[in-house]
Amino acid sequence: MRLFIGGDFAPTNFNIEDFRRGDGTKLYTDELMAYLDSFDYRIYDFECVFEGCGEPIAKYGPFLSAPEETMPGILRAKPDLMALANNHAGNLGEEGVLHTVGIFEKYGIACVGAGTAADAGKPYVIEKEGLRVGVYACAEHEFTYAADGKGGVNAYDPLETFDAIRELKASCDAVIVLYHGGILDWRYPSPMERRVLRKMADCGADLVVGQHTHCIGCMEEYHGSTIVYGQGDFLFARPTRNDLRYSGLLIEAEVTGSGVQVSFNVRVKPQDTIRLADPEEKEQILKDFRERSEQIQRERFLEANFERYVDKRAAGFNSALAGSSMAGKVLNRLSGRRYKNQWIDGHMSEEDVLKLVNFLDCETHRETFLHYLKRKAER
Repeated sequence: MRLFIGGDFAPTNFNIEDFRRGDGTKLYTDELMAYLDSFDYRIYDFECVFEGCGEPIAKYGPFLSAPEETMPGILRAKPDLMALANNHAGNLGEEGVLHTVGIFEKYGIACVGAGTAADAGKPYVIEKEGLRVGVYACAEHEFTYAADGKGGVNAYDPLETFDAIRELKASCDAVIVLYHGGILDWRYPSPMERRVLRKMADCGADLVVGQHTHCIGCMEEYHGSTIVYGQGDFLFARPTRNDLRYSGLLIEAEVTGSGVQVSFNVRVKPQDTIRLADPEEKEQILKDFRERSEQIQRERFLEANFERYVDKRAAGFNSALAGSSMAGKVLNRLSGRRYKNQWIDGHMSEEDVLKLVNFLDCETHRETFLHYLKRKAER
């Protein structure tokens, strides 16, 4: 069985009319379309929600949605399975999630990683040629997750996720885990993310794919499994020559009775249209990918790299603690050492509070924020 896994995929304002028209030649080159045809099954992360049902949730961060009329352009990518475990599929709450699942089902496209509170965590099993491949999708905690009896996306939960992967492996020939998390626009995993994804492999995942970072990261072979730390986009956001978002990994998984063989191709987005990288581009991009993959095997490399990332976030954390209002910033400067509850209540906007919720609730943000605070305490 030959499977294709694309990265983050969503219609956005700059190309929504192309999606409405189903303008395949504008969105994807003919060569890319033929390449997609060569697979038995195609899987994407649909980082969006269809409009028409539900109300916007309170959250910090960008809000993505699209009308059902964009389906012609989505169908041109030949999706068989859409993973919805991400930080945008639940932007319109449970109603929006169920509406989105219903639209995909109407077009014969399966979904995994979101639904009612009872269904969000259920895996999807692909059966073909006498083989069973289980797909499990989960996301870090970023506002849109199923909780307290309400539906949404399936959140990573150490009390549930690892057991779910073990159970899935017991009934399948191979297991693929799609994990939506990690550091945006950063080519390496955090130390904790690496531990989590390695644990997924130890629990039976043959292939673990980290998505959400919007750039190609690195990978490792670990105890017989393949772990990708950052796949990059399939078709998402504006066209750019930015080194980070210009390219995205296309993951090819060949599943046989003896295991899963993983290989990589590359798509690039020089303008509006995504295309396969030419041979020279592909060679250079995968060379850099392999070099980063070698770097993370060095002792203490990830820890030192993570320190650099925390340094980049320091100013943002200070600003979040101060609040966005001028009064909050003045009080923060005057206090010097501590914050009083009434300052937070009186001088932090709703956006400020939601930002702090995100820092504390989301696994990657919490790891970074806590590391920053511990360094402050040590000093």
